[in-house]
Amino acid sequence: MPTDLPHHPLPGLPVTDLPASLAPLQAAVLLLNPTTSLAVAIDLWKTAQHKQGLSLNTIKNYGADVQLVAEYLGAGLPLAQITTQNLNEYLNWMRFKRGRACSDKTVDRRITALKSFFRWVTPNASLPLDPAEAVLNVSVRSPLPQILNAEQMQLAYAAAERLHNAQKKPDIRPLMLLRLVLESGLRKGEVARLERNHLDLTDVDEPHFYVRYKDKRHRHKERRIAASPELVELFQAYFLEYPNQDVIFPWSVRRLEYLLSDIATAAGFDFNLSFDMLRWTSAVLDYDRMDAQDLRRKLGLSKIQWTEIKRKLSQLAASAN
Repeated sequence: MPTDLPHHPLPGLPVTDLPASLAPLQAAVLLLNPTTSLAVAIDLWKTAQHKQGLSLNTIKNYGADVQLVAEYLGAGLPLAQITTQNLNEYLNWMRFKRGRACSDKTVDRRITALKSFFRWVTPNASLPLDPAEAVLNVSVRSPLPQILNAEQMQLAYAAAERLHNAQKKPDIRPLMLLRLVLESGLRKGEVARLERNHLDLTDVDEPHFYVRYKDKRHRHKERRIAASPELVELFQAYFLEYPNQDVIFPWSVRRLEYLLSDIATAAGFDFNLSFDMLRWTSAVLDYDRMDAQDLRRKLGLSKIQWTEIKRKLSQLAASAN
C-alpha cells in the first residue's frame, strides 16, 4: 500500500460527519426564500463555493461575474422577481452596452457563473423555476479542442513503441506518458508532480493511484484513479529502467512536452501532440462509458467548470461517432 494515503476525504467518497464550519452556512441558507435580495443570495453562494474547496482565484472570478448581474438588475431585487428576460437583457447589456469590451472567453465564463448561481439558489430559495436555465447562449464559443481519432491513437502508440524499442537510444518515457495521460486524463502539472508513493499497483483487484496537491486550495482536485493491467505492466517496465526516483518524471515540464513531440514526429503527424490534446481525448473516450459525475471527479473538475467542459465533450463525442 502507498505510505502517503489521503488524509482527508477525497471527492466522491462518503463524508459521515459535517464539519462544524459548515453549520453557520447551512443555517443561513435555510433562511433563503423568494423574497431574499439578490445581494444576500450572492454572498451566501460565494460562501458555499468557498466551502466546497474551490480555489480563491476561481471564487474571485465567478463572484465578480455574478456581482455584475446585481450591478445591472439592482442588488436589492428579490429573487422571485428575476426573469429569464431580465437575464437576457443583462447579457445584451454586458456584451454591447456596458462600454467595456470583453473577450468571448470572458462572456462564456460569465454565462457559466450565471447558470451556476441560479442552479444553486433556485432549490435553496424555493423558486418555482430557474430563470437562467433558458437564457440565450449568446456568446461566441471558442473552438472545440483538437483530439486524436482512433486511427491517430493507433499511430501514436505504434510510434511510441518504436521509440521504446529503438536500437539507438531506446526510450520508454514517450510510451509511458502517452498511455498514462490517455487512460487517466491527468493535467500536465499533475503528471509532473506524480510520485511513486502515490501509486498502489500491488492491489490485484483494483490497482490505482492518487492525484495529490500540496496546496490546500486545490485539494478538491485530489482523486483516486484506477490503473488498467496494461498501465500497471508499463509502470513495472518503466521502474526497471528508472528504479530510484521518488518523482516519477523527474524532468522539466518542457522536457516532457518534447517527449510527446517526439511521438508526433515519429507518427508523421502534421500537428504537435500536447498534454491538453491527450487529456481531452481521454475525456471523450470516457464520456459515453462513464457516469457524468464520475467523469467530472476523474478529471478533477469543479461543478462550475464541468458545465462548459461537458458541453464540449458532448459535441466532441458526437463528432467522433
